[in-house]
Amino acid sequence: MLLWIVLLKAALCVAIGNVTRDICKEQICSCNEIEGDLHIDCEKRSFSNLHHLTAPSSQFYHLLLHGNSLTRLFPNEFANFYNAVSLHLENNGLHDIVPGAFLGLQLVKRLHINNNKIRSFRKSTFLGLDDLEYLQADFNLLRDIDPAVFRDLNKLEVLILNDNLISALPINVFQHVPITHLDLRGNRIKTLPYEGILEQIPGIAEILLEDNPWDCNCDLVSLKEWLENIPQNALIGRVICEAPTRLQGRDLNDTSELDLCPSKNGIDSRSGHKGRSKSRENWQLKTRPTARISTVYVKTDRVYNASCPLSCSCKLLASQHGLSVNCEGKKIQSLANLKPKPLNALELNLRNNSIHTIKKNHFHDYRNLTVLHLGGNNIKLIENSTFQNLTELRWLYMDKNYLDSLIPEMFIGLQNLEFLSLEYNNIQLILAGTFNPMPNIRVLLLNNNLLKSLPVDVFLGVSLSKISLHNNYFAFLPVTGVLDQLMSITQIDLHGNPWDCSCNIVPFKQWIERFGSGVIVSSLQCESPEEFWENDFRHLRNDLLCPQLYDKIFPTPLSKNSTFTADTGSRSNSYLETSRVSISVLVPGLLLVFVTSAFTVVGMLVFILRNRKRSKRREANSSASEINSLQTICDSSYWPRGIYHDGSHRVYDCGTHSLSD
Repeated sequence: MLLWIVLLKAALCVAIGNVTRDICKEQICSCNEIEGDLHIDCEKRSFSNLHHLTAPSSQFYHLLLHGNSLTRLFPNEFANFYNAVSLHLENNGLHDIVPGAFLGLQLVKRLHINNNKIRSFRKSTFLGLDDLEYLQADFNLLRDIDPAVFRDLNKLEVLILNDNLISALPINVFQHVPITHLDLRGNRIKTLPYEGILEQIPGIAEILLEDNPWDCNCDLVSLKEWLENIPQNALIGRVICEAPTRLQGRDLNDTSELDLCPSKNGIDSRSGHKGRSKSRENWQLKTRPTARISTVYVKTDRVYNASCPLSCSCKLLASQHGLSVNCEGKKIQSLANLKPKPLNALELNLRNNSIHTIKKNHFHDYRNLTVLHLGGNNIKLIENSTFQNLTELRWLYMDKNYLDSLIPEMFIGLQNLEFLSLEYNNIQLILAGTFNPMPNIRVLLLNNNLLKSLPVDVFLGVSLSKISLHNNYFAFLPVTGVLDQLMSITQIDLHGNPWDCSCNIVPFKQWIERFGSGVIVSSLQCESPEEFWENDFRHLRNDLLCPQLYDKIFPTPLSKNSTFTADTGSRSNSYLETSRVSISVLVPGLLLVFVTSAFTVVGMLVFILRNRKRSKRREANSSASEINSLQTICDSSYWPRGIYHDGSHRVYDCGTHSLSD
């Protein structure tokens, strides 16, 4: 009987362990139908795994799991969610996807794994996603991509990999993959070869390449020619040279092949030209968009012609059901001149116009914008709360303008902004809390400005992964209250600043040493003092940079630069400052010490005198007590009358004890 009870308990435990809970029936998640589609919203439910959860099996649904704790996905993780058609896994801290995790999700068409900590794509990472068309993996720590990772995704058209740590794409990574939209912005790509990569994406309709450290040399000639032969209706991101120095800041489109590859002589150039002419014909044939995409754009011209501003070109973003409005270089002086207003615009390009001021009401009707280009204008003033209605904006470009200061009120409403470009302005002042209205910002470009300092708590409340501060006027950067708030940083560009390699640089140097070479991606050369000129201060010893820290016998005063932090409003390093006391503080201090000492001496004298008096009083009291005792003993009434058991009488001889004793 006892054996049967034990077996029954064991079976019951196993049964309980295998029970799955329906997240809709038990109201674990929010399940609502929107325009006929079931949306299962499990945002911020603290899920760490999904093995004991299930979803309705009678209808298709969109599964939203962002903001949970799914840090690692194991095989068959989504086996109970086989009717999902889209899957959102943003902001889970996800760092590892074990091959087989997506088995059973053969109906999923859109996968969002952005804003996580994924470092690599392995060969079978996406095994099971046979119908995947849209993959968003931006804002991760992606470095390594297996050449065969996308090979079985025969329907993948949109691939978003921006703002990662990709330095190069593997050869044949897009083989047999029908990519039409590719986003590679904000990575570390220096070159993009034609053979093995570009030749494998013949149907490309959109390729975004901005914010990469492009090395404009002979290897980039093939990319330049390939971009020149992409059809005009394709959206192409700008390629800006970062190296060599003579071409820094140049647009690849405006750079000649001779500038890219000056080592070629005239004979090589002529012979190369003939070869490239043949290649151009091949590339033009290969890069022509497919008939399906062309049909979409023709339809766009007819349907959205009424809402497209005059002198601008518009096209439909088929994957996002909105307009891309291109008004670049149309000599527009005010946003009020955009008539009719493109109310359904998702992307608005106003680069290289003549806009001077942006007023508060200019973007009142652009609530759906996700990308806004305002670079290359003459913008000097942006009124407060100008962007308050742009709550869906993700990318904002305001480079190459004349902004001189940044304040928090300028960015109110941009709570979902992830990318902000403010490079090549005249920015000299940034107020504390300027970036607080943008808690989701991941990339901040402030290079090529006039900045000399950063305020305390400037990065408080934001999770930056990449920041560019190169080519400014920083002599040093404070750690406390500034750099120590960059908890999620993966890349920081600091070259081209006049670093003052004295005592103030030591805490900054120690902060840098905590990171590997993959985070600090630029040289840090000293501008002063002269003895360290053009030396990378990371390779200099601390005792050479600041002898005061190590010279304990004969300390020398700090240089004038040691007070730079206080002058700029940043927190100073107190342990680097010398002890300097004002005479107005020293004299009262000495007087206070003298008075305190006098009171102490007087108190001690009073204490000694009082102790002496107490000692004499105790002696007098002791003598009186002895006399009283003796008188009591000699008193006859004290002794009992009669004899004791031994027959004797006990008598105290008072005569032999005088009271004087």
